[in-house]
Amino acid sequence: MITTTIRKKLLTIIFTGILASLGTLTMNLKPKPSFGAERISFSLPVLGEFYISVNSLELYAREGTITPELEFYTKRLKPETVKRLRQALQKQFDVNPTDVYRMTNIPMGKRVLRQLGEVVSTHRERNGLYAIRSALILAAADSEGLNLINFLRYFPTQEIRLNAKSIFSLLNEAKNFFTYKQSTVEAIAEQARREAVAQSEVDFEQMPNLLETGSYAVERKTMTLAIERVRQTRLGLSLDYRLQTDIYLPQNLRQPAPLVVISHGFTSGRSNFDYLAKHLASHGYIIVVPEHIGSNSKFTEAVLRGELSVDVSPFEYYSRPLDITLLLNQIENQAEFQGLINWSQVGILGHSFGGNTALVMSGAPLNLARISQVCQQNKLTLNTSILLQCRASHLPPGEYNHSDPRIKAVAVVNPVTSSILGPESMSKIAIPTMILGGSEDIITPFIEEQAHPFLWLTTKHKYLGVMVGGSHNSSSSARGVANLPKLLKGVRPDLGRSYLKAMSLAFFEVHLRERVSSERPEPIDRGTPVTADSVVLRRSNGDYQSYLSAAYAQTISTEKLPFYLIKSLTPEQLAQAYGKTPPTPPIPGPVVAVAPSKNANILAEIKQTKALKIAMRSDAPPFGYIDTQGNLWTGYCEDLADSLGGYLAQKLNIASGIEVIKLPSSLENRFELVRQNAVHLECGPNTIRTDLEDVSFSDLFFASGTRFLLTKNKAAKVNLEGSLEGIKTGVLPGSTTEQFLQATYPQTELVYFEGAKGRSAGVKAIADGSIDAFVSDGVLLSGEIDRQNLVRDNYQLIPEQPLTCDFYGLILPQGDSQWRDTVNTFLRTVQQRQKRVEWFGDYFPQALSDADYCLNRRR
Repeated sequence: MITTTIRKKLLTIIFTGILASLGTLTMNLKPKPSFGAERISFSLPVLGEFYISVNSLELYAREGTITPELEFYTKRLKPETVKRLRQALQKQFDVNPTDVYRMTNIPMGKRVLRQLGEVVSTHRERNGLYAIRSALILAAADSEGLNLINFLRYFPTQEIRLNAKSIFSLLNEAKNFFTYKQSTVEAIAEQARREAVAQSEVDFEQMPNLLETGSYAVERKTMTLAIERVRQTRLGLSLDYRLQTDIYLPQNLRQPAPLVVISHGFTSGRSNFDYLAKHLASHGYIIVVPEHIGSNSKFTEAVLRGELSVDVSPFEYYSRPLDITLLLNQIENQAEFQGLINWSQVGILGHSFGGNTALVMSGAPLNLARISQVCQQNKLTLNTSILLQCRASHLPPGEYNHSDPRIKAVAVVNPVTSSILGPESMSKIAIPTMILGGSEDIITPFIEEQAHPFLWLTTKHKYLGVMVGGSHNSSSSARGVANLPKLLKGVRPDLGRSYLKAMSLAFFEVHLRERVSSERPEPIDRGTPVTADSVVLRRSNGDYQSYLSAAYAQTISTEKLPFYLIKSLTPEQLAQAYGKTPPTPPIPGPVVAVAPSKNANILAEIKQTKALKIAMRSDAPPFGYIDTQGNLWTGYCEDLADSLGGYLAQKLNIASGIEVIKLPSSLENRFELVRQNAVHLECGPNTIRTDLEDVSFSDLFFASGTRFLLTKNKAAKVNLEGSLEGIKTGVLPGSTTEQFLQATYPQTELVYFEGAKGRSAGVKAIADGSIDAFVSDGVLLSGEIDRQNLVRDNYQLIPEQPLTCDFYGLILPQGDSQWRDTVNTFLRTVQQRQKRVEWFGDYFPQALSDADYCLNRRR
């Protein structure tokens, strides 16, 4: 039986939850509407339904009047809570409706809305994603601007339903989160005090001041590295890109210097830690700072301008470490840097997303098993970084081990770690590691992303630092935080920068330069006995280990932004400080391995995850290619992916829609992506075959055949009735076309064009006379001519009838007949027939002719 006291407590919690859940909506982001929500409702088991009218909330917000209806709830709240309620209802959010629209239409924004839609909905068991998005946009466009009352007034249904269970869960997480965070910081402070006592004999006033600029003048250079790999950039999907890098060089070096790479965070840039680069360089370090163009500030600005529909590609987790590896390779082999760098003394420092990049390069492979398990739960959480981490759950299966043996020490600031790495990967780091964070970080929360991961480290030399009151950007450059709100800027970022300058210098001095004293220090003068003074003198000249201590952190710490550094911490200490079992296990349970079933029901999976994964080519116009005008990933397959997502959302009755994840495929990996269940289908010019294991094909949707492309002035030279001896013939390696040429024209000279730009380069080689002909499917050759805006009349496809017959189908997993039937039904829809006409219209006459010839030719 539920007592009156319990009943009152439940109502109090729920009403507080109403404010919390609706307040979350406005925080994450002009005439009166003629429609809108009139009341908010929620239900409790046994207790029944409860309501509160929007009019009551609006009256209280505007005039401070508490109606009897509202009083039923407010009398159960503390006076200060009731006061905060009115402040929350009145709070204005200065946001542009266009920005709201764009932010809520990118993948991470949709994920947030989909999760919120489980809490705030229009009807029972119907996700409120679209209603929330609509209300946010319309309220932001209102003359009064976006506030909670306007949001309610623009909500498109008369009633807003709240999920009481989800609110209970979120409030419980919030309560435990803040309490546990406080006790964890106290545990770290206590451990720091114990460690500091053991080092009390060190006189830091007699030692060098690590905050002072070093003795080297510094020159900054910018170098550019051309990389031929597919990358999502601010201009769109590119087949290659240019990696801009700032290099800070100490002048007049007398011996090879250590090198440190600095990797910036998401929505940041290479200038965000320029102060740190200059500081370390002044102490004799060569500093290398690359610009990760797929996740920097310019990329984010392009997203907000509506120029991109992808907030961050899953492959950015792969591309960032690759940036650094290729960059180090280039520097190592470049004459300009020969003799300048000590390659046995290379370190890396990263912030936020860059912290993840640094840890991955230091021996922690991406943990796809754990991130997939976490992201499948799809629950609303206070850990904002999970949104970024879950982007990696769409990576194809594989071993993402990007460890670089040249790196000997790693320091990370506010890193992303909890699910994308987890204990399984963090424990594999074998080099010295320093983790720094801020207790008030709301982007990568200190407990989940720094404190707990510190416990997972097994390396001998490890350090954990916390700035009490520090935010996600407490150590960013002054320019980097200039326009940030106080919540993100944090307390005294100037102090945070000082802490990072001192601790990073000490860390790399010890673990790269090995500037430490022996356990039994010798006197400076062999004729002088060892004394306390002489030990201090020796430390001042060479021992930086003393700086990597709680005692030194205590020396530089201030009341405005207290700073603690420790070398040891246990789960038992955290539990003892909290007083009971922590709400988030310091050591999470093992990943539950689920073996993929070949007979898995793909439709059921899509309904559960609300995600459709499709791979498509970027080198095969008109199926999938990079538009040379706007670097947009376009083509028939791109349209098919979006259309299939909408078709399945309707078929599976998913009101919040399906997220369509598009992954690039290639000639080499297209079948493997499907075999490994990385995607639900692959779309491209794939010849239907019966000799492949573990994959099947849809019904055919296009037909083509092998032909030679050449310029018209070469037509007389290339005689297909002969042996083609002396003819330079371009082809893609590993293709069925290569096999055909080797079997049919063994005497021709094959010229190979590899990679995503292979066909494009081959067509250009025909134009400049480097080769006599290029051989591929006729439709792909015609598509490439059109993509390059070449004049068709200058080229010729021979022979008139195709040399091979290729019927194209979508690549599907084997063994799921329901999925195959669904895809085939979709391909037969009127909409898809129209799409094929739209994309293949110019190629259809040849396709029909080829199909007729192939189906009716004598065998």
